[in-house]
Amino acid sequence: MRIVVLLVFCFASLLWASYDKEILLLQSYNKGLKWTDGISLGVESVFKDYPEYEITTEYMDSKKIDSPEYFQTVLELYRKKFTGRRYEVVIVADNFAFEFALEHGSTLFPNTPIVFCGVENFDPMQLQIHQATYKTTGIVEYKEVDKTFELIDALVPNLQKVYIISDKAYSSRRIKEQIFQAKEKYLERFEIIYDNDILLETLPQKLAQLPVRSAVLFTSLYRDTREIYVPYAKLKSFFKETQLPIFALTSIHLDEGVVGGIMVDPFTQGSEAAKKALEILGGISPMDIPITTPQAQPMFDMNMLTKHALLTEALPKNSIIINMPLGFLERNRELVNSVFTLSPLLLFFTIALLFGLYKKTVLEEQMRAQNELDSVLLNTIQSAIFWRSHEGILLGCNRALCTLLNKPKKELIGHHITQIMPNLKDFMREEEGSFKTDIELSYVDIDGKKRDLMIRRKRFERGVVTIMTDVTEKRKIELEYKRHEQFVLQRSKQSEVGEMLASIAHQWKTPLIEISAIAQSLVYARKKHAITQEEAKAFSMEIMEQVSYMTQTIDDFRAFIKPSTKPVVFCVKDAIEDILKILNHTLKYNYITSIFTCKDEDIALQTYGYPNEFKQTLLNIINNAKDAIIKQRIAGKKAGQITITLSQTAHNAILGIEDDGGGMDPESLPHVFDPFYSTKEHGDGFGLYMAKLIIEDKMQGRILASNTDKGAKISIHLAKNTSNG
Repeated sequence: MRIVVLLVFCFASLLWASYDKEILLLQSYNKGLKWTDGISLGVESVFKDYPEYEITTEYMDSKKIDSPEYFQTVLELYRKKFTGRRYEVVIVADNFAFEFALEHGSTLFPNTPIVFCGVENFDPMQLQIHQATYKTTGIVEYKEVDKTFELIDALVPNLQKVYIISDKAYSSRRIKEQIFQAKEKYLERFEIIYDNDILLETLPQKLAQLPVRSAVLFTSLYRDTREIYVPYAKLKSFFKETQLPIFALTSIHLDEGVVGGIMVDPFTQGSEAAKKALEILGGISPMDIPITTPQAQPMFDMNMLTKHALLTEALPKNSIIINMPLGFLERNRELVNSVFTLSPLLLFFTIALLFGLYKKTVLEEQMRAQNELDSVLLNTIQSAIFWRSHEGILLGCNRALCTLLNKPKKELIGHHITQIMPNLKDFMREEEGSFKTDIELSYVDIDGKKRDLMIRRKRFERGVVTIMTDVTEKRKIELEYKRHEQFVLQRSKQSEVGEMLASIAHQWKTPLIEISAIAQSLVYARKKHAITQEEAKAFSMEIMEQVSYMTQTIDDFRAFIKPSTKPVVFCVKDAIEDILKILNHTLKYNYITSIFTCKDEDIALQTYGYPNEFKQTLLNIINNAKDAIIKQRIAGKKAGQITITLSQTAHNAILGIEDDGGGMDPESLPHVFDPFYSTKEHGDGFGLYMAKLIIEDKMQGRILASNTDKGAKISIHLAKNTSNG
C-alpha cells in the first residue's frame, strides 16, 4: 500500500512540475504593432514544440507613453504582479524592456536568466554595470543604414535627395548617429534630409517639394511632433499614396507600399532569442552562449520596384523578392499538369462516361416507373389536385379535377385557370402580398348545388400546386355534432333543474314567511288604529323588498338555464359566487358549509369561454360533493364542508373544489370523466363527462380528479385572459 501511495505522489509531482515551467516575454511596446507581434510569433514558433513551457507576455507600451512617472507606475505594478512567481527564463524585447530588466531584474525576478532581442546600439558595459554578465545573453538588432544608402543610390537613377522620416522615440534616437555619419559620407553624391519633426497631415506637402529623382527612407513614426500616437493604418495609407519610392529598415512594412531595403526581421529576432532560451533551459550557462547579431536581409516588393521604375538589375544577389511576376510554368500550371495527367486519365474518363450512360439509362427507367406510380397515386386521391405556372396557366392535374369540372384533361391543360374555374377567379388571382396557403370557401357546382371546398396551396419554383378537397359532407357532420353536443349540454343542465327548483323553494320560503308576517302585522295594526300613510308606505316597502329578492332568484335561475351562444371574457370569481348564491339555501338545508377562498383578492381572474356552461360544471361538481357528504353522514361518519379555492399562476387560473365526503373509489377514479359512467344508484354518468367536455373541449382547459385525506378534489385549470379588451 505504501508503494502505491508513493507512486501516486511521484506521478502527481511530475504532472505538476510539467506545467510549472513559465517563461516571461517582456515586450517594450504594445500588442498590435507588427514589430512586437513579429517577435512574439518568432518566440512562439520555437516553443510550440515544447508544450511543457507556458509563455506569459507583458507589454510595457512605451511607444505611446515613456514618462518617468509612467515607468515608476509600471515598476510598482510588476513588483506586485511578479511577487511569488518564478520564471525559468525572461525574454526581453527591445531597448526599453532590456534596460528595465537590467535595472530592476534583480528584485523582480532574481537569479533568473535573461535573453534579450531587438536591442540597438548594444554596449557590453551595460551588463557589467548591472552585474548581469553571468546571467544574460541575447540578439542584437543592427540596422544597416550605410548599406541602405548604397542600395538606394544604386536603385534610383540620378539620385538627388534622400528624405529621412523619423520620430523622437527611443529607438529612433538610437540610429540617429548612424544616419548623420552617413550624411557626411554621401554629401557629394546626394543630399540627406533628416526630419524628425513630423506631422502626417503635412508630410505629403513636404515630399511634393522634393526633386523627381528623390527617395524616402522610413525609420519609424510612432508619435508625431505633437507626441500623438500615429495609428498603423494611417502609415499604411501614406505608403500607398506617396509618389516617391519609400525604403525601410525593417520588414514589417513590406508588401504595404514600401519598396524594400536592407531589412531587420522581427520574427528572426524572436526565434533566435527563443533558441538561446532553450539552450539555457537545457543546462547551458548564459555566459557560454554568445551574444549574436543576425544579418539584415535585402528584401523587396517587385510591384513597388516596377511602379517607381527602379533599376532591378542592381538588386543584391541574395535578395528576397515578393510579388514576383509569374512565369509561363506558374501561369499555366493547371494546363501543364493536365498534359501530364491526360493520358492515364483518358481511360478513366472513358470508363466513367460509359458508367454514366449506364446510370443515366437506369435512372431514366426508374423515373419512368416513378412517374407512372405518381400518376396512379394522384388519380387515386379523391381530392382535386392541379399545378399551374406563376402566370396562371394550368400545367397538369389529376383525374379528380376533371371529374369535378366535368371536362377532359386535354380541355384543361394549357388554359388559364380563370377560364377553367371562373367561380374561383378572385381566389386564383391573388397577388404575391396576399397569397394564402389555406382557405375554405363555398361555390355552386355544375348541378347548381352549393359545395364547401378546402383549398391548400404551395408555391414551388415553376408555379403553384393546389389541392381542392370537397368538405361539404364533413361540414354537415360537424354541424350535426355541434347540435348534438349542445343538446347533450342542455340535457345535462336540465338534469340539475330539480336541484335548482329545490333551492329556489328554500330561498322563497323565508321571504314568503316574511310577507305573511307583514300581512298579519298590517291586520293587527288596522284593528288597533287607523293606519297612516307613512305606516302603509313602510308595510309596502317591506313587502316589495321580499318580492324583489324572489324576483332576483328567478332571474338567476333563468340566466343559468339559458345557454351561452358564443365565448366571452368573464370573471371566474364572479361565476363561482353566482353559483354559490344559487346553491346557498340547498347547502344550508343539508347543513353543509361552503368556504370560498380567493388567494388574489385584488386581481380579477378572467378567462375566455362560456360562462353559463362553466357555472353548470361548478353546479355538477358541487352537487356531487353534496351527495357524497350526505352519503357519508348516512354511514354514520362526520362530514359537512365544501372548500373552494381560486388561485393563479403566470398563465392559468386554478380552481379547486374539495369535500370531506370520503373520496372516490380508487378503481373508479380513472373513469369518472367517462360518458355514462356513474357510481350513484340512479346516476346517468352525464355530470362529470359534460364537465370535461365543457372545460377541455369548449374552453381548452384541463380538469383533474383526485382523492385527499378526507374526500375528493376536482381541479380545473383555465387559461387567463390577459387582454385589456
